[in-house]
Order: sequence, then C-alpha cells, then structure tokens
Amino acid sequence: MTNHPVSESRTTSRSQHRSGKTMKALVTVALILSSISIVMSAYATNQIIHGSKSAAGAKLQTPPAVTAPVVAPQITTSEPRESSAEEAVLTEDSAFKPGSGDKSIANPDKSPASSENTNPRSAVPAQKVVYLTFDDGPSKYTDTIVDLLQKRGIHATFFMIGSQLAGYEESVKRTSELGNYVGLHSMSHNKKKLYDTGKADPFLKEYQQEQALVNELTGTTPWLIRAPYGSKPGVNADIRDRLAEANFKMWDWTVDSKDWSYTDKPDKIVQEVKRQVRRDTEVILMHEKSQTIKALPEIIDYLQKKGYSFAVYKPEMHFSVNFAKDDRL
Repeated sequence: MTNHPVSESRTTSRSQHRSGKTMKALVTVALILSSISIVMSAYATNQIIHGSKSAAGAKLQTPPAVTAPVVAPQITTSEPRESSAEEAVLTEDSAFKPGSGDKSIANPDKSPASSENTNPRSAVPAQKVVYLTFDDGPSKYTDTIVDLLQKRGIHATFFMIGSQLAGYEESVKRTSELGNYVGLHSMSHNKKKLYDTGKADPFLKEYQQEQALVNELTGTTPWLIRAPYGSKPGVNADIRDRLAEANFKMWDWTVDSKDWSYTDKPDKIVQEVKRQVRRDTEVILMHEKSQTIKALPEIIDYLQKKGYSFAVYKPEMHFSVNFAKDDRL
C-alpha cells in the first residue's frame, strides 16, 4: 500500500483549523454568557440595594402615630339645693352644718390633671379624677385612715384643726411625709369666733396661726384652707378679699358624704357618695370618724370601678372649688 504523506498533512491541517474555529466560537459564547451574567447580577444587586434604601427611607419618613388629645376633666356647676328634713332634725344650725349649704362650685378655666393614677399600666392620664378630703383631724383615727390609703396606693387631703395638733404631732408629720396634703381648718372650728362678727380679722388670724404650727411640724407651709361648716354663708365678701390678699386658697366640696350625720351607718355614707358622684372631677367631703373608716374601702372600690383616678391637692395644680365661685381662691 502506497503512503501519501503530503495528503495526510493537509488533512491534519484542515482538521486543526476547524478545531481552532470551534474553540474560538465556544470562547466567544462563553464570554458573551459571562457578560450577560455579570450584567444581570449587577442589575439585581442594584435593585436590592436601591430597593432596600427606598424602603428604609419610607420607614424614616413615616410620621408618628397621632394620638387623641387628652381632655382635662371639667367640674360642672351644680345648682343649690334645699336642706332635707333629715338634715334639719340632725342640725342645730343647718346654715353652718356640712352639706346644708349651697352646693354650687366654680367652673375653673383650667381643670386639674390627675396627679396619681391607680392604673400604672395606663399610658394616658385618667380623665376622671377624685380628691378624697378628710376634715376635723388630727384624731385617733388619723393613722388608721392614712394606713388604709397607703395600702391602696392613694393619697388624700386632710384639713386639720389647729387646737388639736398638740398630742398628735407624730401623726401629722407622718401624714405629710407619706405624701398626703395637710391643709388648714382653722384653730378653733368655732362659728361664733369665726363668723359672728362678720369681720375678716378673727378668721384670718386663726388660719395664719395654724399655718405657722403646721409649718413647725411638717416643714411645709400650707395655703389651702377649708372653712368650718363650709364657706357659705359665713365667709363673706370682706373675708374673701382678705384671704385673696394674703394668698390663701379655699376649697369647699362637690360631694358631701354626710358621714358627719350617719353615725354607725357606713352603708348610708356609701349610698350618698354613689348618689352624688357624676362629674369628671370630684372633691369629696369626709371626716375622721369610725363610720367613715368602715365605709372607705367600699367607696374606693366604687370610684375605681367608675374609672376615677385618685389625686392629692397640689398647690401648683390649684383649681377653684368654692360656693361663692370666687376664682381668686
């Protein structure tokens, strides 16, 4: 068999040439595919980056949720009422007994906000506020009342009589130190000394004297007073003028518990409170008496169920509650 070396060489050369073209084509395709892949990856990455930034920007620009404005509680004016037959029988002089006078109170321009909230989980201040007030102390019942309030996490406002401070110094100090307000209820609690002359000097001097005594005991200087038997009719215009000039403030009440008349009848006291409570802000008149102590837990429970928060008087949050509707006091 004859060999043809030249022919075989040409065949090999053509084969190698075709093979080279194929390789070039494959490399070109690979490069194109690689370029497409890079472009797609870059596009996807760009979308992710910009999309993420856009989302973050949208979140930062979202305004905070708008909460409903808190409306301060308002004290509405109540109309005067006539003294009941029961009060006339129980009262030696109904004009000067608690609960027998005009129940009208001032409607303040600025009503108080709650200083204490019995629901610590609530982020919104309570809209209904009640001030528990206790007259005619200090007495053997003062510590018991303070202890009862302390267990409930409640503070109250105590209107104390100057002539009774001696002998109860520690109770008065403790009442103040535990966060309650010690207010003034005159030195004598005697209507003849306070009201019969109709002049301001005897009235004012008693409160100035008691103010100094309370300051010695508690280190505080109280300016809030409560007139014995209520301000009407005893506290006349002249007395009110002098009180305002001396910077005193005066509270009556919106609810009379009548605990002063319901001896050994705590259920009657509870009924009175339930019957009279209706305003967004209430100032409840009570006294340091045994029947009041018995009624107090049920009264507190009832007020809490009605949505009230308990507050103590604070001078910086003063609002007017007096039968004359005198905004100066």
